[in-house]
Amino acid sequence: MKIGIVGIGALGSLWATKLRQAGHDVLAITRDHSPRSISITLDQQAEFEIPANNLTQLSICQAIIITVKSTQVKQAIEPLFEYLPSNIPLIFLHNGMGALDQLGEQWNQHSLYLATTTQAAFKPSSQQVKHTGIGQTLIGTYRKTKLTPQLDSIIQVLDSALPKVVWHKQINDALWQKLAINCVINPMTAIYHCKNGELLQSQYQTEVDNLINECHQVMQAAGQNQSLSELSSTIKQVMLATGDNFSSMHQDIHHQRTTEIDFITGFLLQKAAQHQIACPHHQALYQKIKQLEESFI
Repeated sequence: MKIGIVGIGALGSLWATKLRQAGHDVLAITRDHSPRSISITLDQQAEFEIPANNLTQLSICQAIIITVKSTQVKQAIEPLFEYLPSNIPLIFLHNGMGALDQLGEQWNQHSLYLATTTQAAFKPSSQQVKHTGIGQTLIGTYRKTKLTPQLDSIIQVLDSALPKVVWHKQINDALWQKLAINCVINPMTAIYHCKNGELLQSQYQTEVDNLINECHQVMQAAGQNQSLSELSSTIKQVMLATGDNFSSMHQDIHHQRTTEIDFITGFLLQKAAQHQIACPHHQALYQKIKQLEESFI
């Protein structure tokens, strides 16, 4: 298949190299849209050359995967509108929730899909990507998107390149769980300058439990039925499984970049306000991250 990748950060580079390795034709789309070829090395393997920014070729792609940060979705995808026929499935893979809600009404005719992944990747340099964690990717529909006829084939291709890729009928449930994980781990690791696993230490447990409890209240109000004990167990298991990793928000703060806080904790607080639920602990973390961001300007 011919597959477009919008955003060649860590995850975009991982998908691009894995798809090329599996024999597929990959077109990379970068921020500057400058026609060129991109060199990427996956782990210690041979270097791949990925053609980039031939926008006219977007129309012959079988699928487009958008891997930019939630803060960049609108900016990245809207300039591509004129090149994308409405029958090409667009798969959005980013942290947080609410980014697609900012797209204009013209996108309603397109087949939009949401995805969430536990695959982990890291770019030590612009031309190298490391696959740092094995996981799975879940894909489901955004709102009432009409299913693409070749969707099963696309999922099979993605699964063969970077398993495991699974269709999820209730993707919103998976996105809420990922949001809760990110709401607890990301801002805490960014503020305390620690790895994910360090949040399991005793000095953080009261704050972690308070954050999980607030997440659970909002999720219950939003129609999510997971018990508090299940949610707590899931989040702490992720801390353990990714113990040596630095969260994406930790990395953004470390490198003085804008974070995805508005689409993670900000989304949670927005839903909390709609249901008149107080979330003082998440509100405090949100304010701390925003203050750090402002200090970078």
